[in-house]
Amino acid sequence: RPSYEEMLRFYSYYKQATVGRCEGPRPGFWDPIGRYKWDAWHSLGRMSKEEAMEAYVAEMKKVAQK
Repeated sequence: RPSYEEMLRFYSYYKQATVGRCEGPRPGFWDPIGRYKWDAWHSLGRMSKEEAMEAYVAEMKKVAQK
């Protein structure tokens, strides 16, 4: 099973590839899971959708080799 950090990376790459850049407001302190997800997605900055898809596949290959 992937670690929580790996799952956050998968989530951020998925969102970047399907939605694009993170532009919404950061969730409030009462939503810690939403904040973790938003932080992971926002950290990708201006990564293109294609780069996010490639990063997702590369991360999946690393996890599959464990």
